[in-house]
Amino acid sequence: MFSLVDRYVFFEWIKIFCLVLGAMFGLQMIVEIQDSFTDLLNYDASVGQVVFYYLVLAPSFLTLSVPAAILVSILYALGIFHRNNEFLAFRAAGMSVSRITRTLWFAGFAFSASMWFLNASLIPWSVEASRKLWNVLEYSHEAKTVGAEKVGLVYNLAFDNRKENRMWFINRYSEYKQLGYGVSVSIMDEDRHEIRRVTATEGYYSELDGFWIFLEGRDSKFAAADGEMLRTLPFERLEAKEIDDDPGLMLLFGERPKDLSFLELSTITKSFAIEEHPKVLDYQVRLHALMAGAASCLIVTGLAIPFAVSGVRVNPAVGISKSIALFFGYYILVNVLNSLGKQEILSPEVAAWAPNVFMVILTYVLIRRVR
Repeated sequence: MFSLVDRYVFFEWIKIFCLVLGAMFGLQMIVEIQDSFTDLLNYDASVGQVVFYYLVLAPSFLTLSVPAAILVSILYALGIFHRNNEFLAFRAAGMSVSRITRTLWFAGFAFSASMWFLNASLIPWSVEASRKLWNVLEYSHEAKTVGAEKVGLVYNLAFDNRKENRMWFINRYSEYKQLGYGVSVSIMDEDRHEIRRVTATEGYYSELDGFWIFLEGRDSKFAAADGEMLRTLPFERLEAKEIDDDPGLMLLFGERPKDLSFLELSTITKSFAIEEHPKVLDYQVRLHALMAGAASCLIVTGLAIPFAVSGVRVNPAVGISKSIALFFGYYILVNVLNSLGKQEILSPEVAAWAPNVFMVILTYVLIRRVR
């Protein structure tokens, strides 16, 4: 399928890529270990748990490591070809720049497709599993020192499920015990008039049954027209089979979009519309940014090749500097447009994909210039 030149260029590049990726990946791991290792020891984590935590967390580093490694390795590999006059030999044999570097383009496309798959599967699992393990260790340690009642508490948890016309307020919710304290659920009609309210001292969501169970409270009904109470009944235990709001989804709304995985962001955006929750816009922008970010591997390939090739005419360092500057400019543009998307100046789709479209056009122009 590939000629001798294709195999030579590819294998010379892939050796450098693996070294650079290993160095960047290792650097991120070292920074993470310095930041979290002491906390893990304080949480009485075993050796197996510490090793498992870092193994689970490791795939999440690929999002930043792979595009940067592609950029640096292509610049370095083509620089070696220039110093050894190999690139000139290829050109003298009648090969175009696209012909010489086609295996690099193929690799950039393959990595972009792989990152798309990883962003939708492995990396979300890595983010969620590592966070879950961290919380388990932290909460278990705190339960031994301050008591289970004070561990993992989220105060004043409010949630408006407009799709099902239910409004929640939980005074305290324990992520450790999966139990809410001081729970109030208002059930409304289509015109947002309260027709029923369940208040309870405690409440929890039964994952096995798929509904909430409330303990020691009152179940009250109201007239939709004027809000007059029609009746109120005390209870010791109430199985509310019609109330099936997932507390995990409630808690996600309190997290920053950048701290959530692709699957968690997808769950939020599929469950609620912007008209129901304006905050959903931030999650939509982040979700589309993750999808568009998968193309960054192909983008950096397009930035590295023309600058590395054209830089040899004066000084290779000039082309390398320009490509790195444009690489950072690309990420600045991404952040600026994402901010505009969060302010509803641009749609989430445009905010996420416009930088990629711009860079593709720019790459095409640069490649045409170096032929």
